[in-house]
Amino acid sequence: YYMGPSETADGTKVTSQQCLEWKDLDGSWSPKCLPLGGNSIWAVAGTPVPLGYTDNENANDNNQDRPTVILSASIDSTSMFHELSPGANTAASNILSLLLAAELLGSSIKDEVLDQLYSRITFAFFQGESHGFIGSRLFVKDVIGGFECQAGNEGIPSVLKRKDEASTVRACLNPLRTDLTFQNLGDIRGMIAVDQVGNLGGGKNLYVQGGTENGFDAFLSEVMIELSANGEYTAQASSASNNNEDGTASLPPSPVSSLVKLSASGAGGVVLTGYDDAFVANSLYHSHLDSVSMSQSIDKDAIAASATLLARSAVAAAYQNENNEVDAATAAAYALNLLPNAVSSASTTFENIYNCLFSDGNCDAFVKYASVESANDAIHTGFNLGIGQPLGKPPNFYVSVYNHENGQGFVAASGFKYGAMDSSAEDKEDYVKDYGDNENDAILLRPSLLEMSLNGLLNDFLGRGSFVDSNDGTAPDLVDCSSSNDCSSVSYCSSSDSSELAAISTCAGGKCICGSRAHYHPAVDEAISPVANEAPGRFTIDENDQGVSAMITEPFWSSFVGVRAYNDAGTGVGIYASISGALFTSICIFVVYRLKKGLVKEKVY
Repeated sequence: YYMGPSETADGTKVTSQQCLEWKDLDGSWSPKCLPLGGNSIWAVAGTPVPLGYTDNENANDNNQDRPTVILSASIDSTSMFHELSPGANTAASNILSLLLAAELLGSSIKDEVLDQLYSRITFAFFQGESHGFIGSRLFVKDVIGGFECQAGNEGIPSVLKRKDEASTVRACLNPLRTDLTFQNLGDIRGMIAVDQVGNLGGGKNLYVQGGTENGFDAFLSEVMIELSANGEYTAQASSASNNNEDGTASLPPSPVSSLVKLSASGAGGVVLTGYDDAFVANSLYHSHLDSVSMSQSIDKDAIAASATLLARSAVAAAYQNENNEVDAATAAAYALNLLPNAVSSASTTFENIYNCLFSDGNCDAFVKYASVESANDAIHTGFNLGIGQPLGKPPNFYVSVYNHENGQGFVAASGFKYGAMDSSAEDKEDYVKDYGDNENDAILLRPSLLEMSLNGLLNDFLGRGSFVDSNDGTAPDLVDCSSSNDCSSVSYCSSSDSSELAAISTCAGGKCICGSRAHYHPAVDEAISPVANEAPGRFTIDENDQGVSAMITEPFWSSFVGVRAYNDAGTGVGIYASISGALFTSICIFVVYRLKKGLVKEKVY
């Protein structure tokens, strides 16, 4: 049975491409492996991004013609044992700090205020960053590279029977994209990433990686240092900055690297880290020991301080005008005025999400958010796919393989499932019907528990800026819900907003909020595409792939082949076992000797 890279009978080495495109002798697809992948999640603060197609010279400009500033984090980790990738500092701390920044922003600033800023603020949680930055690379490539849908960038309704509803997103059949809303994000002006802020090595210093002598990324660095100057936790420029031969800033592995490379340095950013020019001592980076239940020490207050700094920095960055005429001190003062309060590590929200990310990935809070997302999707599409891969207890942030049960979007058309569709293909089988021939046709997706929870949390945190205050000026009492059907009579969502989407109430985490702002985006190697008119799990490789990063796949395992991994129990257990074994052996020898001597005495031996 095929178990990974090897040589065939003719001496040909089996690569990831051959493994993915494997066909039997009769020509039928029979892949022997799957790529790694999943879904990234992005969401905007302020008025939701328009869902419709913008027919202008640049299909990636939204109808407000605003650039976007992205706050990003990696949501995966890895280790030698894939089932033991707790990622407390390398994943969980990033996720928590960025989520809390979104919660602070959404609960403090009204949509109309955010909409007046020069740039839009976007939160992005990228999947698969530990394996060649597959999440951020594909997202950035689609946004700034000008994604081209085979049948036209206007796309098709993702749910045919709801094609006339304002909340139905557009999709592309080939190459498959379940949601084309990213086309309306606008140009990416810059990015702020967060990395390993849970372990500061016992100190209270955060570091800003990146920031050249001039440009927008330098402004970002100055703003973050300015905003933290009087805090308990301070941010300072990393000693690794500006140490390249050309004078540009060095960057640690992060989604910012994807933006810099794919934009040919036309756009950049900074990374907020808990380390200077090297990881802190005993950082346990990509180790199975990176867990609060084992060897990792997490500073909750550092995560809270990072979240506050990220939120304020995002506002200051969005406040900068087109010609970069606002200085860092002025932008920082503006952000502090809008966000005077800070994130507290003692808050209920912090403790609940901390428990989910660091201790019990299948916690009640995550299950609740994911269950609501699943119910909303089932009502909207007519298909109940349930909740995807669990996060586990303790949490495991390994990215997973990529198929329709684990994050791959697929087309449900006329009773069949396809990884992508091309109705114009000359060699398509007779049973392949056009999308739209059946009124129940839809584009479907089954994200993981973590991805669904993040989607719901972002909708919840960022969907509160459209509330219409009560008569006494206070925020309204939110209506309880189990799905979007329970929110049809909500009256506190602004109907006078410039966006129709902000007035459409939806359910997130058991509460009715205003407007869905979160979206999924595929996270898979940019060279890999699903095969049109074939079942999900069939992939082909772009022949023009430049091999920027390694393509990582995992082979299928036969049902009768199993592996069990054990933690290293240390040398003590081995010594104890050796001594016990030696003692038991000595006893056995003594017993045999005495028995033999007795048998000889009785003349029976």
